[in-house]
Amino acid sequence: MTRPGTRSAFSLDGRVAFVTGGNGGIGLAVARGLAQAGAEVAISGRDEDKLSRALDVLGPRSRGFVVDVADEDAVVDAIDGAEE
Repeated sequence: MTRPGTRSAFSLDGRVAFVTGGNGGIGLAVARGLAQAGAEVAISGRDEDKLSRALDVLGPRSRGFVVDVADEDAVVDAIDGAEE
């Protein structure tokens, strides 16, 4: 735990993290941890409603992509979108 007024040894400020399956379960927990460490977080999942709820949890520095990871072109498009 970091004391008030000190900087964390683990900071992801200025970084972007992409979490597949970030709309629930372990993926959402990982995305939350990355966001708490300062990263802007992009998540993907197949269920648009679940993705929307996860984005509400993650806050305004997050972005979501409806993606089936079996579709290589869709994955590449999502990663490109996250980089923008």
